[in-house]
Amino acid sequence: MFKRNLRLFTLQGIPVEINISWLFLLALVTWSFATGFYLESYPGLFTAAARWILSLLTALLIFVSILIHEFSHAIVASRGGLPISRITLFMFGGVAQMGHEVDEPSLELRMAAAGPLMTLVLVGVFLGTSFLTGGVPFLSILLGTVGAINIGIFIFNMVPGFPLDGGRILRALIWKRTGDIRKATRIAAGVGKVFSWVLVAGGVLNFLVYGNLVSGIWMVFIGLFLRQAADRSYRQIVWKKSLADVKVGDVMRREALAADPATDLESLVEGYFLRFQLDSLPVAAGGMLLGIVYLDDVTAIDRGAWAGISAADVARKIDRSSVARPDDPAWTLFVPLMQQGRGIVPVAGPDGRLAGVVTRRDYAALLEVMSSVGSRS
Repeated sequence: MFKRNLRLFTLQGIPVEINISWLFLLALVTWSFATGFYLESYPGLFTAAARWILSLLTALLIFVSILIHEFSHAIVASRGGLPISRITLFMFGGVAQMGHEVDEPSLELRMAAAGPLMTLVLVGVFLGTSFLTGGVPFLSILLGTVGAINIGIFIFNMVPGFPLDGGRILRALIWKRTGDIRKATRIAAGVGKVFSWVLVAGGVLNFLVYGNLVSGIWMVFIGLFLRQAADRSYRQIVWKKSLADVKVGDVMRREALAADPATDLESLVEGYFLRFQLDSLPVAAGGMLLGIVYLDDVTAIDRGAWAGISAADVARKIDRSSVARPDDPAWTLFVPLMQQGRGIVPVAGPDGRLAGVVTRRDYAALLEVMSSVGSRS
């Protein structure tokens, strides 16, 4: 359920999405402010309806703050030559998803610092406008609360543990000094894991000692999430190092899975998508790659019309970001296959001829082997 994202809008050419978990969190944060913070901090100042509206606006402004924070990362990344595929808001914050990983520490440092610096700007904006609207308690309290929360966001993000921004800054500095991204990631991720267990312990104590069930559970969840993210980040670096000398052509299936342009959607679904458990499929004729059919596009069409629609009718045009080349580094497939969750990446030569495909299942098996080899090196 929580793997599903909803597209909101596109900002500066970057799609902005929310994970389904974000809706749950929106409701939880609104409820927490309405029945806790605002009720206890300003008794009798607001009616019940006004307090719930104030709480909802607080929750929305927090997420706007997170979006602006992530967008600042994306802008610096784009200016540094890193394509941003999308920004996703989810239960534990947000993430700007890059087309590939950072290749040099100076860019990593600028990207990591951009988010906290933008948050500091937001602190000034919210607290400043709160002061200016002091004669309107509703606005002043709303803006002051969000400003204070952004201070907390800044402090939390500056903890020097990966994958928080402070951890990314620490990694960039160590990487720049040593030239060893694996060592830098291991140290920063180690700090991140220590901090994650501090959060878990703090959450348990918060519940047992002070009886704060919601905040206690929340701290535990965030701690476990950071622990998992730190482990995953280090594994990714091990994989990248292990695949440093491996090319896409070395790992692709040369018996390329591809549909003929004339294949109807009924046959496409039964013969390819269901049989091979794919979410996309290349379309080729005479060995030439013509486009890619996505399962989401097919299922958006009434099933009764499938027999009369061909693969060529729904295939999307190919672009460089959706196709790999045989001489590309194999680690560049990590983002589309493992982070973006694509089931297959077509591989084509400079002449546009389909050379093969790499499936997520095959790539995951390769990473498993490489991870075992890398952990022993």
